[in-house]
Amino acid sequence: MSKERSETPHDPVFADLSADGRIARSARMMDADTRLQENQRVDILERFRKFIDDRGMSRGDIARELGFKLQTVNDLLNRKLIGPAADAHLVAAHNYMELSAKRGNLLRKKTYVEHSVAREILQVAGIVAETCKIGVVYGPARIGKSITLDAIVGDARFGSPVLIRINESLVRPFPLCRAIARHFDLRVKKAKFDDVFHRIVNRLAGTMRMLIFDEVERVNYSALEMIRDLHDQTGCPVLLCGKPLIYERLGCRQVGDFSEVTDQLAARIVIRRDLTERTRGKNPQPLFTKDDIRKIIDASSLQLKVSPDAIKWLQIRACTLGSGGLGRAMVCLYLAVRVAFARGAETLTSEHLDGVEHLTMGHDDADRLADAVTESTKIRRLA
Repeated sequence: MSKERSETPHDPVFADLSADGRIARSARMMDADTRLQENQRVDILERFRKFIDDRGMSRGDIARELGFKLQTVNDLLNRKLIGPAADAHLVAAHNYMELSAKRGNLLRKKTYVEHSVAREILQVAGIVAETCKIGVVYGPARIGKSITLDAIVGDARFGSPVLIRINESLVRPFPLCRAIARHFDLRVKKAKFDDVFHRIVNRLAGTMRMLIFDEVERVNYSALEMIRDLHDQTGCPVLLCGKPLIYERLGCRQVGDFSEVTDQLAARIVIRRDLTERTRGKNPQPLFTKDDIRKIIDASSLQLKVSPDAIKWLQIRACTLGSGGLGRAMVCLYLAVRVAFARGAETLTSEHLDGVEHLTMGHDDADRLADAVTESTKIRRLA
């Protein structure tokens, strides 16, 4: 085991909470005699079909796992079972998925690199899914937040999350409401705001589906109030992710019009996490370890070796915030690989990386350049 893997977490209290969140699932389990509402039936069936597909299981396999007859599974999935018997089978399916999530044996189709920042996001997501409360994670741009959120969409370990990424068209309550409704195939084209909101509530109440809002610092205070109301009326866990500005807006500091609504929202937050916190304090740690960089390189399937000095170079750039962070480091990696190939080199070195750094840019410009490089080289982009 490498040194980086065995280091003691910078925040042992956070580590203990996240470990407990991976073990406990009691808040999400249902009693065997629970009578379901129609929206809960729809939601369990939707998740159950995806669960079977993600696992690559046949209906016979799932029948044996649950102790059902094959015909019962067919009738359940085709909605031919009705009444208390159907509810009992659906509850059994729900609890089976929750126990499988607890064991962590749900296979993911999506590939991503679970680096240090990603692990903290996943740990917060686990706590939020277990408690069905609100959680907040925040940090600067280009440190891998969005790709981590993409990786857990639909994953039962985190409440089968739905991800809503905020753009400029969704900063107000009504457009945001419509965007949420579209994720659940609700017809809202000509509906008024109240109708859309109540349709979402009726669809989600009691389902415990996690709602993830990325780049949430963009929304106005009315939209934050709508998110709070949605959480209160559905009981669904909510994960808010964004840049550090979100910390000020969510009641931790009073900022103009936001103070009144966010004081109410802050009272519902079970955990908040500054993703750069480990880089400060009495025992500072790097934002990304060398082991993180090695895993990213391994996942990139580069057809040449990478020297230790190149790994160190990439780590330093990834940990340098304000000028592109991990995103810029990866852009340099992709460009340097092209240079190394052109020169016939068998090993990527820091010299190759130094040679391309002046060609790169920070933040959004680095993001666009990475897309262009990925398209031209067909090297899969990781962050």
